Amino acid sequence: MKNAYLILTLSLLTLASVAQDNLGIAGSTRSPVNTLWNNPSTIVDSRAFIDFQLAGLSTFIKNDLVYLRGGELSIANFDTMTTVPLRKQNTPYSAFVDLQVGGPSLTFAVKQHAFGLSTAVRMVTDVRGIPAKAHEWAQNGFDNKNEIGKINSINNVRTNALAWGELGFTYGTIIARQGFSMTQAAITVKKLYGFAGAGVRLDSWTYMIQDSGRIETKEFIGQYGFNDPTAGIFNGEGWGADIGVTYKVRHESSEAYVPHSPCTDGDYLYRIGVSLLDVGRIKFKEPFYTNNFSQNQSSIWEDYQGTQADDLEDIDSLINNNFNLVQENGYLTDFSMMLPAALSVQGDFNLISNFYLYGVITYGVPWLNRLGVQRSGYLGIAPRWETKRFEASLPVSMYQYKRPQVGLCLRLNSIIIGSDDLGSFLLKKDIYGADVYVSLKYTIFKHWKCGAKTKRVKYTRQRGSHAPPPCPVW
Repeated sequence: MKNAYLILTLSLLTLASVAQDNLGIAGSTRSPVNTLWNNPSTIVDSRAFIDFQLAGLSTFIKNDLVYLRGGELSIANFDTMTTVPLRKQNTPYSAFVDLQVGGPSLTFAVKQHAFGLSTAVRMVTDVRGIPAKAHEWAQNGFDNKNEIGKINSINNVRTNALAWGELGFTYGTIIARQGFSMTQAAITVKKLYGFAGAGVRLDSWTYMIQDSGRIETKEFIGQYGFNDPTAGIFNGEGWGADIGVTYKVRHESSEAYVPHSPCTDGDYLYRIGVSLLDVGRIKFKEPFYTNNFSQNQSSIWEDYQGTQADDLEDIDSLINNNFNLVQENGYLTDFSMMLPAALSVQGDFNLISNFYLYGVITYGVPWLNRLGVQRSGYLGIAPRWETKRFEASLPVSMYQYKRPQVGLCLRLNSIIIGSDDLGSFLLKKDIYGADVYVSLKYTIFKHWKCGAKTKRVKYTRQRGSHAPPPCPVW
């Protein structure tokens, strides 16, 4: 049992890894391949005519239980649970991991229309509601004399993990113009290919520890489901979508404005965007294990400290046998998991010349009665200096609306590297996660007909003619 807690605890910090929405580059006007993940309508009237990503990687890890001590990047202290640094708190623990490996992706403009093609492999893990007693369990298990004979309850625990690949197609256009303002909208439709999914929804567990070898369950209500990822590569399919709208006020009239026709300024006073992200689900194929359960009678879990499970079928049997669960749907039930859907509102303001202030608030949609990963919410601002060849931003955000973090993002032409959380490393504070993103691209900023030089006319002086006119100044 203690080994199981070790694995669980370490996973909160090291389970592999769009760092959360890549705040440092999310407001850019010259990186549409990167900004469409937060609002697909940003590819309309982008200052990049063609943006092609060769490869990208972003990772975001956060938890509030396990940490690395400030200034120490070694994991030598993780040998046993008695040496693992654990944070003690009176509120439930949580963890969130978001890994995205970006493949070849492309956006391009055709006058007032914009198109995009994106590929990515993603993995998201979401853990919420782990009781505050987990700090004690991780070090001592359930073998606590003070807990024996007492009735305890665990409520509203959510643990979900989902790994998938996606192929997305984006279309956007200007849908309205009036005076100096215009409104643009876009949608991304994504074909999803599921690799692995697992989820546990524990609404209520009322139990009593009888002694060091037995736990009596009095009530157990919830749901679980997981597929067998060793059965193949593509173990499920589904569809997803991102939808975005942006209202923009420009410096000049928008009545006859057509982006990249052939030239465009793409400049504005401010813009306000709203987007709905990752709406969809993945339905997994057999073999999978799933069950809804509602137990309201006592059952005994014998020798819980010595419990072992060698494969997925053993885990399924362990849950059912030790809790006397009544299987209502079992192996014949469809098993699907929801994507990390979110509602996001963005604002970007041109303060002076090339200096902008980008702000965003994102709310992760909770899946109360379904299995699925929930995106973490945050509030952030990112002042940036942006030119054609260089861009720098200083993202400041509140993870889960309460934990401050500061980062840095740089773009040199088409190469992007950034992090939304550098504070712990710079200040040598205790580290509860990691956040970094990179992108290697090739960008054509202007339409090939824009800014073309007038051809020089060859002049041949004839004998006896007058001196040629002076050459024009180009």
